[in-house]
Amino acid sequence: QKDIHKFDSFDVVRIGMYINDLIGYNSGFTSMYLSEFSQDYICDLNTPKTMTILNGMSKIDFTSNRILLFFNKELEKYAYTDDNNLIKNLQKLIYIFKKFKLNQKQTNKLKSIQTKLKECTNE
Repeated sequence: QKDIHKFDSFDVVRIGMYINDLIGYNSGFTSMYLSEFSQDYICDLNTPKTMTILNGMSKIDFTSNRILLFFNKELEKYAYTDDNNLIKNLQKLIYIFKKFKLNQKQTNKLKSIQTKLKECTNE
């Protein structure tokens, strides 16, 4: 495991690109998947597979928040240096992560569906 202060700009960009792919896939999948839920038949979807998918969406969104926090801290740390490439790359990554993060409507719908599925098990 690398010490967080030993990352060079290439490492940061490579990590960011990988995670961006995960978030991009998650965001596109979330938009389609969450809109498919009919509230009348939600208990029919109360399966381990559905719960795994929904929990995965939550974890990826949580992770993207943590990564944004990391990149913002890195940007603050290098803001007064002459490493313009690193600063530009960090700014691009921050922009990309903000763009692909779940929006408030998606987050609320995800939580609502998870709550309703939990209620199905209690009935």
